[in-house]
Amino acid sequence: MQIERRYSIAGRDPLAGLSMRQVTLSDGRCSDVPGDWPNRAAHGLAAQVSDAAVDLRQVADRLVLRLRMRAEAQGRIDDPADATAWADEMRHMIARRIAVAAPWMLSAQAPRTPSPAPSLPLAIDMGAALPQHAMRLVQAACDGAPLELRFGKATVAPRVVLDLGRFVIDGAVDVDALVGAVRVWTLALAVDAGQGDLGLAGLGGALMRLGLGPATHEGRAMGAAMAALAEAARLRAAADLGLGFDASAGARGLARLQDMAASVAAAKPVLSRTIALREGLVKSPDAPRAPRLVVAPLGDAAAILGSGPDPLAPARALTVETETPGGGHRRATAPELAAGLAAQGHGPDRLAALLRHVAGHGSLAAAPGIDHANLRACGLDAAQIARIEAALSEARDLRAVITPWRLGRAFCTDRFGLAPEDVAGHGMELLERLGFAPERIDAANRHVFGHGTLKGAAGIDATQVEAFEAGPDLRAALAMAGAVSMVLEGPVTALLPLRRDAPARSVALMMRAARRAGLAALVIAPEAGDGPPRAARLREILAMLPPGIRPGTAPAGALEILDAAARTRPEARRHARALRERLLADPLPATRSPRRSSDLPGSEDSRSITTRD
Repeated sequence: MQIERRYSIAGRDPLAGLSMRQVTLSDGRCSDVPGDWPNRAAHGLAAQVSDAAVDLRQVADRLVLRLRMRAEAQGRIDDPADATAWADEMRHMIARRIAVAAPWMLSAQAPRTPSPAPSLPLAIDMGAALPQHAMRLVQAACDGAPLELRFGKATVAPRVVLDLGRFVIDGAVDVDALVGAVRVWTLALAVDAGQGDLGLAGLGGALMRLGLGPATHEGRAMGAAMAALAEAARLRAAADLGLGFDASAGARGLARLQDMAASVAAAKPVLSRTIALREGLVKSPDAPRAPRLVVAPLGDAAAILGSGPDPLAPARALTVETETPGGGHRRATAPELAAGLAAQGHGPDRLAALLRHVAGHGSLAAAPGIDHANLRACGLDAAQIARIEAALSEARDLRAVITPWRLGRAFCTDRFGLAPEDVAGHGMELLERLGFAPERIDAANRHVFGHGTLKGAAGIDATQVEAFEAGPDLRAALAMAGAVSMVLEGPVTALLPLRRDAPARSVALMMRAARRAGLAALVIAPEAGDGPPRAARLREILAMLPPGIRPGTAPAGALEILDAAARTRPEARRHARALRERLLADPLPATRSPRRSSDLPGSEDSRSITTRD
């Protein structure tokens, strides 16, 4: 199989000059040397690999060497130059976090022993769930129980995940780079024990870089076009490797996609290359199956990519925290925002103004409500103002910056007449004591720290703003997942963060829509920070069940667990013990015969899946 260079340069170390971070785990924390890799990503890698100390260069070298030896032994690559290019491309993508490999693929060790307790979300086979149970599941989801509703074969976590957002450069998809990356990792997965799937992530970020909203028709068409290109590259790589594949996979969806994307200029070169790659594909008879492309929750890969668990969601916020060489932090706009605004055609001056509206000016100079002149009028000297300015980069509110501890307790005692023992009690109220009204403080806060959104910014219309609004839109999220699913052979799982006040009817409609869209599963979980105590009770009950048994695959067992979670803790424990005894007495569920049923009461007939009860 021939591998072309896309990132690295022949004869040059692809990691030369790249600042690498040494990660050492100690008491659950990670210490490091300064670098350009976010701390959360370094900690995510360290949590995956079992070594006491991890250097990214060593991890990449170890994986690449093992895969190259296997490829040569299997005769997958004949030309040494192709083998060298392949190895360099893998090392580069791992180091730059364009690709994230699974823990056991990185460490060449067997996967870690799973936790003896089944994990959340609770898996429920909707093919076996009876119609009368559907509304009970809806209510459980609305109450905050994390559920994984399976409409087909369960999705397995991919061994490698590609960040599609990294393939959007200067407002366009780098078609050659994406095709090359899929070929590189299809070969790697075929060589590495011939199992495992290739996951797609960062689709929402890719659309933001293109200046397209994931909730729009154009955004869905573009997202599906990128997935279709990756699928075509996988099929072509499988044909070159002599692996088995379904040449018709996604063909019908591709025909629909061409109609959807007719008016999307950015999708035309992507679709043109997709069609060219799929022409003349010949399936090898009785050949091992090629790795699939899947969309599944990211798990540990999310920490390394610096994203949330949803591979299709846009950036969670328009501002991010970046590390400074001295170990501090500063607030900056998300890279997707600047790229997307430029793709929409905003000039340099307008772009800079929009970014300041989102992330703020970072200084009190010329701030409305509170500026340097106001502070000097209150008696602050240049040194005190300089200390305030230096602290702004790591703060979120002026009330946490202008405090007695930064201005000096002696100053506050002399200026305001506070007794030394009373200074601590007025720390966060000092601005008010300086005479600034809450409205002036809020105006200065927005000037310094930004609005966190493009809403209200001058020079940008509402349709352009929609491309960067990351709020949860359940209907748009399912529509995007369905558009991607129609062009992939592999399974697609959608994640829906549910608000506490979400109406049961909307959840029921989302369940029905997910089944009709052909998704493999739908994960419903409370939004971050909005989960009621039922999730904790579920985890407590699951911890008491036998190792390796997931009663969530049997609707009756899942409903019993949900009912137990709604009770008081002592009753829940008694119920868990009884359920444990029943499962131990009959550990192998019987096979249920196929049945035709609807996913919700009163809905139309839909597909039924033969499952184990």
